[in-house]
Amino acid sequence: MSNYPTDKIYAYFDGKDLSGLCNRLLSQQIKTWRQLRENYELLKKTKTRTISCNGFTVKIQHNPGRATSTLADTRPEAIESRPCFLCLSNLPEGQKGILYRDFLILCNPAPVFYHHLTINSIGHSPQQIDKNIGFLLELTKDLGDGWITLYNGPKCGASAPDHLHFQAIPRGNTPLEKELNHCKKIIMSSSTPHAFIYYGDIQGRVFFILEGNETQALEAAFGGLLHALKSALNTEDEPMLNIACLTGEEGLNLIVFPRSRHRPHVFFMQDGDRIAVSPAVIEMTGVIVTPLERDFLRLDAKTLESIYTEVSMDKKTLEAIINPA
Repeated sequence: MSNYPTDKIYAYFDGKDLSGLCNRLLSQQIKTWRQLRENYELLKKTKTRTISCNGFTVKIQHNPGRATSTLADTRPEAIESRPCFLCLSNLPEGQKGILYRDFLILCNPAPVFYHHLTINSIGHSPQQIDKNIGFLLELTKDLGDGWITLYNGPKCGASAPDHLHFQAIPRGNTPLEKELNHCKKIIMSSSTPHAFIYYGDIQGRVFFILEGNETQALEAAFGGLLHALKSALNTEDEPMLNIACLTGEEGLNLIVFPRSRHRPHVFFMQDGDRIAVSPAVIEMTGVIVTPLERDFLRLDAKTLESIYTEVSMDKKTLEAIINPA
């Protein structure tokens, strides 16, 4: 504990009411941290609209405060040339957090939703899920029914792929929450009776749902899925994926979005043809964040379906995972 900078710690989690502690953190930070207070005022002014697509809906949010994340340069040379903004020594002066295990729960300074949290590792280690899936599951359980926890892979959404971190947002903000029950299809059960794997497809946005009430069983099921993804892609590296985790009727729901691309081709087009949409886990849950107003106004159902299909895992690779030879 002595190695932690105590000036950055608002409170210590003692095993009770983590959600309430996070609520108190936000209240304190809005009062004492000017940058957060100003950004929450800007959040109130964000524009939103809903687009009805073929069998699903997408929320579009015009949020200029997310430009840094959406447009982040995550090339290795760019990462190596800048200080890590998630390391404790580089956090803004007014930012404080809750010490939770070996992580610090912080208020995200560029929120997409009211009470958007970032959960940073105390140590500087790369973004990696295979050894940290248990932490994500336990964090979800400790936060409780009112939250969704999030993970962005280092190659598809993490603006700091060099520093292990997660996010959390309040329930009720994503279209996917309502659509989950309408797209479940059992494809396999894991080797344990305490975890099951489902497959979902919402117009090209494919995902797996791991469901169970025992953390160890879910860890094992996720390990099997991760191995299958690596085998299908013939790689030892972490496959591109985004993860959302929330409580459900049968325990925990771990939703895994396998990806084929980080950004769609329209992101790289020139001048007026470019659409600055960079899908990360929040976008995969059905909330498209646009820092530019022109993109907010011109996005339509056809373009959204095309973006989701392009960045999601292709059906041939998916078939190899569902029905291995």
